[in-house]
Amino acid sequence: MIKIAIVEDEAMYAKQLEEFLHQYEAENHEAFDITIYSDGDQIVNKYKSQFDIILMDVEMKFMDGMSAAEEIRKMDSEVVIIFITNFIQHAPEGFEVQAFRYLLKADLSAKLDSYFDSAVQEVLRRKQLVTISINSEIIDVPVNDILYLESHRRIIVMHLLDEKRPAYQFYGNITELSEKIEPLGFLRIQKSYLVNMHYVEIFQYNKVQLRGGLCLAPSEKNYSELKQKYLHWRGKSRWML
Repeated sequence: MIKIAIVEDEAMYAKQLEEFLHQYEAENHEAFDITIYSDGDQIVNKYKSQFDIILMDVEMKFMDGMSAAEEIRKMDSEVVIIFITNFIQHAPEGFEVQAFRYLLKADLSAKLDSYFDSAVQEVLRRKQLVTISINSEIIDVPVNDILYLESHRRIIVMHLLDEKRPAYQFYGNITELSEKIEPLGFLRIQKSYLVNMHYVEIFQYNKVQLRGGLCLAPSEKNYSELKQKYLHWRGKSRWML
């Protein structure tokens, strides 16, 4: 079940979005829990990190979409936000609240399907699990919880996004592991490191900076190939106009 919020003060567009979601459910065999709000203040006042995707109008009477997104991001850094608006000039503001997509209302019919499909795939990716074995105990770790992995000979250390949680250590082969989890959004930037590309903030020749400010050194020899892989992933998974 994917939980979706529509935040739209124009009844016509709210209905159009709801009808689209029901059609997407039927065609893709998905199940959605849909909640509709008519203004930004309504969703902010009741927000408890309960949604996977938010379709958010930018221009609303009491609290605009950008202000609502700013408040939501204080409580939830992971929800996928797609802004919908009549005006393209709001696009730069969307970067500040980590918008996933930015869609003009004039383009709803042409682009909403592909944009929303990307959002669903991102949500499903985040719900995926990496299964590891520690002292014969099987542990499932959500992909979204993993910041990066590093290898020390046959020992792999899984570093988590939440620094308060201890890292997992287990026996394994990082080459075999990378083949399994790279399709989930991981990139082996050098022989000892696998990073979650979702949390890459800077990708440069001499450093890959992850969320929290941690910097790792990518392979100099394979830098061009690595950068292309990262840019290709970013183009499919991040902000698009």
